[in-house]
Amino acid sequence: MQVFTPLEAGDPERVGPYRIVGRLGSGGMGRVYLARSPGGRATAVKVVHEELAEDAAFRRRFGREVAAARRVTGPFTAPLVDADPHADVPWLATAHVPGYPLGSAVAAHGAWPERSVRALGAGLAEALEAIHRVDVVHRDLKPSNVLLASDGPRVIDFGISMAADDTKLTRTGAMVGSPGYLPPEQLVGREVGPAGDVFALGALLVFAATGTGPFGGGHAHGVNYRVVHEQPGLEGLPDGLADIVARCLAKDPLLRPGVPELVGELGRWEGDEGTGGTFTPAAWLPAPVAADVGALGAAPLPDEAPTAPADPDLPTVTLGPAPTAVATAPLGAAPTRPSLAARLRGTARRRRTAVLASAGTLVVLAVVAALLLPDALSGSSGRGDGDGGTGSPTAAAKKLAASEQWSSDADLWRPVVADGKVVGVGNDGPLQAVDPGSGEPVWTYDDPSASSLEGVSDGLVIASGSENGTIQGIDLKRGKRVWSVPAKAHTAAGTTWNLYKRVVVADGTVYVNAMYDLPEDSERYGTYAVSAVDAATGRLKWTRTIEHILSDALAVVDGVVYGGVRESDGSYLYALDADTGDQLWRYRASASRNYSGEATAITVSDGTVYFGDSRSVLHAVDARRGTKLWTSEPDLDGVEEWLEPLMVVDGVVYGGTGDPTSDYGSGAVHGVAADSGRLLWTVSTEREPELHGPLDGSMLFSTRAGTLHAVDARTGGSPAETRLSTDDPDAAVAGGRVYFDGGDGRLHAGRISLTGG
Repeated sequence: MQVFTPLEAGDPERVGPYRIVGRLGSGGMGRVYLARSPGGRATAVKVVHEELAEDAAFRRRFGREVAAARRVTGPFTAPLVDADPHADVPWLATAHVPGYPLGSAVAAHGAWPERSVRALGAGLAEALEAIHRVDVVHRDLKPSNVLLASDGPRVIDFGISMAADDTKLTRTGAMVGSPGYLPPEQLVGREVGPAGDVFALGALLVFAATGTGPFGGGHAHGVNYRVVHEQPGLEGLPDGLADIVARCLAKDPLLRPGVPELVGELGRWEGDEGTGGTFTPAAWLPAPVAADVGALGAAPLPDEAPTAPADPDLPTVTLGPAPTAVATAPLGAAPTRPSLAARLRGTARRRRTAVLASAGTLVVLAVVAALLLPDALSGSSGRGDGDGGTGSPTAAAKKLAASEQWSSDADLWRPVVADGKVVGVGNDGPLQAVDPGSGEPVWTYDDPSASSLEGVSDGLVIASGSENGTIQGIDLKRGKRVWSVPAKAHTAAGTTWNLYKRVVVADGTVYVNAMYDLPEDSERYGTYAVSAVDAATGRLKWTRTIEHILSDALAVVDGVVYGGVRESDGSYLYALDADTGDQLWRYRASASRNYSGEATAITVSDGTVYFGDSRSVLHAVDARRGTKLWTSEPDLDGVEEWLEPLMVVDGVVYGGTGDPTSDYGSGAVHGVAADSGRLLWTVSTEREPELHGPLDGSMLFSTRAGTLHAVDARTGGSPAETRLSTDDPDAAVAGGRVYFDGGDGRLHAGRISLTGG
């Protein structure tokens, strides 16, 4: 077992006096390398991202934070041993801890016993005490920044998040920190002090004790909203631990305990024999985690920089043989031949929605900080008392405006905002990226086999080609190809790739729904498959053949793939293990025998799968068992299908519906109670709508008529709108801005404001 990965092309050979020998990881601020000092000591060297290095404000603050971090000493921190904030690309070096990240340990072995959680909390509290003692605030305490060593936890990465605040990174919409661990005061733009780290500590203890965070999972904007407005989920915590955690997670930072108080309370943890706990592997760690930590400590470190070997199983467009065989498993018998009209409709819908479900890696719809309620810290949950009774925020919107910030010659189709770039496919073909602050071009990727943008994951743009099915991973920063996989990598023998019905990027993996043609003399028209490709390398992980008709909808959440399939006896929602492709369960959504009722939009929140189908029915299904919770059907004039994306915010499911047979048909936006399926409100729209998330107590959406709208999220009332374009604006919202096609062949950016009332 090793903690590093081989170096890749473009990685440095040396940073300052340190010889780089491997990769340890990467994050929002930079990339971390395993290095050896001139004397041979193992060191972790963090190299700051170049876009931050170009920001003068970041350099000044980075220098101050590094100076403060040098003074941090304590048994549960990784000490800073060297740094150069004035280098062309600033860097810092800390003592290397061959530790197991907390997030990886919980993912591999599950929730921890109370003894281990208390020991973890004691070590983290003592680490925070050492950090705060020299006036440093961590601001990004999360599972990946806690390493588990045999003699206790180590907190890493302190002193950088504060330096990155108020740089062009955050001014272009990024949020320093991780959803679920950011304190509410940071989310609404207030000053963050040591109490913010106490909040993150409480969230970490819940994660270790239960396997999930106190505010659930899902899209970042939903998690952040729950942090500000809802009480944490502490079910399953022992009473004594629950009391400590509840105080740490208080909305008001003044009500949280101080770090010295936590050191005293958590430091009284006991070993198995009832005696005072000591930090030995057997005493403080769960047994399977202790075994992994021991293996890490015994793993030798490289003397020279290893490089990734050529992989004969990795398919590329220009080089290398086909991949080895991947086991497949059918979901059922073959359907009859679908109609040509059905195929064409599926293609059109896939084109409209391909980039919307990149499962949390894209923060296309994230509306944080300024878009949350201003009274979030008053102690109120933000629940309204009107007839809606949904618990959604009360709207105060009367006037909606999108004040233009810039326009660009780039005319990007379905723009996506991610990691300080606006990315999209231009109307003239090439994949492009522009600066979100100015609209200036950053790079152009002029490859006709990358004609459809599918998502962004961990610094990679994922694109596919409609002609040959090639999937590519393109470096988001420079616009250079990292890997390329042809469709034949997941095409079964005797079939020919036809089209991708959906591509989703999630958790470092690219998941594809694809259709394949059969030989002309076949009784069936075609077959289908769901496949998984490693987003870092392009390696095919698994393929699962599905004989029936796959729907376009696909979602991947918490290690599970959710999708729809139409069979001869009805339509189904299925759940597959995201690591293996094995089926976990199948839920029958419709008993129709005419291949109708397919799933068209899917989201997952708090252990429930919500999906809408092509018969305008919204379903809620238990995510663990696949059992029905409820169904809801709005009273619509005609047959309409649910549209991507669905959103769950503050106990309400929000979604749009539209006419699947017309690009110019009307639509509607709905609010549905998440716990019962009760329809709360419906707002008709002149054209098909697309949701963009909550805004100051309202729900924001655009329509294909070219308008941006806001309605009261609780009642559907208090409508406000502003004109973006003469036609479909292809809008994306992030960081308080809307990016859209203005109908003039240019990409526009506007600052959103919602005022009055």
